Amino acid sequence: MFISNIKFNLVRWIPIVYFKIFHRIEFHGSENIPATGPVIIASNHISFYDPVIVGTGVYRDIEFMAWVKLFDIPILSSVIRFFGAFPVDSSAADKGAYVNALRALFRRKALIIFPEGERSRDGKVQNLKLGIARMALKTNARIVPVTITGAYETFPRDRLIPRPGKISVYYHKPITIDKHEFADVKARNEYFNKITEQVTKIISSKL
Repeated sequence: MFISNIKFNLVRWIPIVYFKIFHRIEFHGSENIPATGPVIIASNHISFYDPVIVGTGVYRDIEFMAWVKLFDIPILSSVIRFFGAFPVDSSAADKGAYVNALRALFRRKALIIFPEGERSRDGKVQNLKLGIARMALKTNARIVPVTITGAYETFPRDRLIPRPGKISVYYHKPITIDKHEFADVKARNEYFNKITEQVTKIISSKL
């Protein structure tokens, strides 16, 4: 297995040991992540753990979107930037985050994104934003849907301290977005909705 993300792989063992001991974590389907080319890794978002959990199973050079307020915390901001994070304001249309995401994909990296925009309040997949389909079409990136299970029960948004419990991560087979010519904006948005619904269905299949 080719490992290109040197910085993350130097410390990958830390979250692996932690999650193995406290949450008996299992990773399924890491082989489904394309080894080369731009990839959007689109996961459900159910806990504080999610960025670390998803990133730990990705053996590629990664970047990921992180909540903008995390970058106001001096030490944490430096750490997550070091590992490829860039800020996104999920409460508004963040053009800067969109540009950074496209830049990562044009550099043929793996982009980890949580298209719900915020952590789920009930553990179910909320409405995904259409941005994943737009970015895939624009950059010729494939989309790898990811399902996290168990993390909502162990560390949901309303808990400050996690509880024990098993966590599993499923990396599904990639979706290829074919190049399309659209007659109008309505046709384009219908296509984006179709792709987004497909991703939602795949993620939800393991919940």
